[in-house]
Amino acid sequence: MIVVRCTRKLLQLLDVAPADCVPDTSAALGNWYANVVETVAGDLVVFANERSLLSVAIPVQMVARLFTEFPARVYTLLRMIGVSTDVALRECAELESVVLARTKSRSVLGSLNEIALHYQLVAARDSGRGTLSLSAVERRLSRYLHGPLNYVHPADIATQILTERYGHGA
Repeated sequence: MIVVRCTRKLLQLLDVAPADCVPDTSAALGNWYANVVETVAGDLVVFANERSLLSVAIPVQMVARLFTEFPARVYTLLRMIGVSTDVALRECAELESVVLARTKSRSVLGSLNEIALHYQLVAARDSGRGTLSLSAVERRLSRYLHGPLNYVHPADIATQILTERYGHGA
């Protein structure tokens, strides 16, 4: 079980009230933050992991299946950064139960906004070339250096966290 900390914009899109009492997460990577991001390629729901700042994006038109698609996107990203199948499956099983809450950390929210800007810039750059490859952007951002992470790659932080939880199979 995880908590997805949503911006007001996303909560309005989902038409849900956030939970007042937020349980502890059971996922190794912890909770995720999410926002709706407008791009020239179409609106996206962009998720950023609270601990590692790994990010995944899902087109807004898939909002009805948002929390079915979310674990699948995270699984794909974990495999792209070298996490073993077993560990990726175990972590993503924890993502199937979601509690929605309001954003809490300004630092993570600021990083989410920076990540969202990258999705917008890539979408603008690639407009006219075909469809936006979310997997390519996710992979690229997994190697992006963030100040709040002391300039360590999100992929390296995620791998370390998963190794600590699940052992050397990460």
